[in-house]
Amino acid sequence: MLNVKHLLLFSSFLLWGFTGKSQVSYYGSSATNSQKLDIFKKTTTIFTFQYADYGELEKFDQAIKKVWTVTPYKIIKPEELSRYDTVANYSFFYFDGYAEKTDSTNIANIVYALKLITPGKKPRKKEESVLATVTLFADRSTNMLVEIQDQQYGSQKSIKNYLLSNLYNKSHFNNWSPGFLGGYLKQINDGLVAAENRGIDYQFYNRVRLPALAKETLYVPEYIKTEFSSRLALLPPSGVVAEPYNYKLKFVSNKQLDSLILNQATPVKYVIYTQRSDDKIISVYDSKDNQIIYQRFYPNLPNFEMNDLSDIKKRILSIK
Repeated sequence: MLNVKHLLLFSSFLLWGFTGKSQVSYYGSSATNSQKLDIFKKTTTIFTFQYADYGELEKFDQAIKKVWTVTPYKIIKPEELSRYDTVANYSFFYFDGYAEKTDSTNIANIVYALKLITPGKKPRKKEESVLATVTLFADRSTNMLVEIQDQQYGSQKSIKNYLLSNLYNKSHFNNWSPGFLGGYLKQINDGLVAAENRGIDYQFYNRVRLPALAKETLYVPEYIKTEFSSRLALLPPSGVVAEPYNYKLKFVSNKQLDSLILNQATPVKYVIYTQRSDDKIISVYDSKDNQIIYQRFYPNLPNFEMNDLSDIKKRILSIK
């Protein structure tokens, strides 16, 4: 179990004014302007995972090694973080959650974040800056915990400790696996190397690679089928059923898809569905080099629909 006192260095952070509406966000340009990017590139990046993930440590290491070039890296257990709580030498990947208030609504942002710690302006004070985030599709109880954390009794420190303990020990993330992580890290690595920002409502399609899906198989992780099948509504919220996605589809478990993604000899294209409170993000990756080839952000439409796949087909047809 996680001893949360070792994670107290992760208490608050600076996001340079962005919110996590993209599946993967990074802030290389902003970090350059504040001279943080040069500092980051001289660090060793520490990766921490949920305790259940360490049973697949070899696969996680394989995924990282394939794409992460911007800094040296090291994988440790969460309870080891306090050994690396130095200002100058390390950056950290860790799980976190924060609520974003829009009007009367609380949006739960649950992320895998990359943090850099630098000396603050005052003696013995540290400044914590987030250089990148991956938006995670968490279970309902984790979302509720993040949404109501400001309403909980107790000190801010104890509330944060309880949240971190859940994220590392109990939470389930649908869009999380060694293979998926490789795709996320590829974007972060390349974005930071290029000193670029990616933030709000990022949408994208690759005009060369996406049309190939007309003749190839799109692999769909089993959790998407489960999420879709669990809803009783036969019609999408719009009441309109789009033309079906009639290219090749194959549903596979996360474990099967991981094997396909990590097997460099046989590249596959696969879809990831991320739900973020009342929003969703639909992404398509190519395991050939872990590049993202399609992404669309849907505000106020959280549930997966077959229309989401139809939108991919529409985009393919518009290119062709």
